[in-house]
Amino acid sequence: MTEPLETNDSVAANAHKGDAINNIDAPATVKSSQMRNRQKLVVLFSVAIVPMFVAYGLFFYFPDLIPASTTNQGVLIQPPLSGVDMGLAEPVTGPGGVWTLLIPVASSCGEQCQQRLYLSRQIKIGLGKDADRIQRVALLGAEPDATLRALLNQEHSDLSTRVYSLQALQSSLQNSLSLSATKLSATKLPATEEFLLLMDPNGNIMMFYPFEQIGAPLRKDLKHLLKISNIG
Repeated sequence: MTEPLETNDSVAANAHKGDAINNIDAPATVKSSQMRNRQKLVVLFSVAIVPMFVAYGLFFYFPDLIPASTTNQGVLIQPPLSGVDMGLAEPVTGPGGVWTLLIPVASSCGEQCQQRLYLSRQIKIGLGKDADRIQRVALLGAEPDATLRALLNQEHSDLSTRVYSLQALQSSLQNSLSLSATKLSATKLPATEEFLLLMDPNGNIMMFYPFEQIGAPLRKDLKHLLKISNIG
């Protein structure tokens, strides 16, 4: 015998029953999807933010935990010196600062001194569109003599100058500089001013360059810092 065909009422009833089941499952499906989306956002946020906070904490609070094999060419100052406390930088109140090359200069400027000024100028020019993110400041141990003043006026018009105690500067460096045998051959700071310092836009003096590293090594570090920096 053939089974009786379903009436329209039966079909409608079955459809209504199916819709009811789907309506019961729908909220659970939506909730599960929302939960997965939130978990993805948390993971993405963690990947982007957590490493930055870890790096910041290591650099400023646990510098001893930073691996010795870094890619920087200069010598890392650990902990960094505060240019604000030393009177070499203004307190930072917002974004838009610049990186600063601090160049100690005695009252007269010999061959190595002139070479440091020349190299720092050429490095800045070589940065092209990023040149305005760098400023040069000469820290004069005393008022410049006529020869030095003429040199600065004629060849380094973009260079800012200020009289500063080089003895005080060396004393601060001696207390804070982490000397690396692979970076410096001596265990003490050079007796002369033939070095250069790098200060970040927040006023932290964080890199030291002896004379032999002022050139390609300094240029390499600057390019890397300007590429990854979001503070200046």
